[in-house]
This record gives sequence, structure tokens and C-alpha cells, in this order.
Amino acid sequence: MLLAALSGLSACSHAPPRDDEMERWFGHPATELVKVWGPPKSIVKLEERRLEYRYPRPDVDPSCIHFWLMNRQGYIIAHREEGRCNP
Repeated sequence: MLLAALSGLSACSHAPPRDDEMERWFGHPATELVKVWGPPKSIVKLEERRLEYRYPRPDVDPSCIHFWLMNRQGYIIAHREEGRCNP
């Protein structure tokens, strides 16, 4: 249902959703995120075999970067933003 609701959004044409909307992604596989947001600009390997997907958001502000944290099984467990991401 969440995927259906978000499937109309593209990685470059929408403003970043608010925290409650972001938290709805928790527990979903990274593959679903990539289908909606597109491929990340980079993927950083962290300790404990976790991955961080990096999405710069120049459409919001040149300084805005959104990060998604994946557990070792490839499921979303956290998110964070850097820069001026909230209009």
C-alpha cells in the first residue's frame, strides 16, 4: 500500500517527506526505496555490515543530503538529513 501511494513520486521531482512519512519506510527492503527514489548517489559500507544510501537533493537545496540506513539484511532501519532539507 505504501509503495502504491509513493509510486507516482520520482527521485528528482518531490520535496522530502516529513519524519512521520519517512518512518513509514522502516522495515521495508532497500529495493522498494530504490524503485521510488531511484538509485542512490553512493552507498557507504558501515560497521556490522550495515549500508548507508546517500541521496543529494539539489532540487530542495544544494546543501540537502538525505541518508537511509540499511541493516545487514537490506531493510531500512533509520534515516537522517544534512543541510537545508526542509523548506
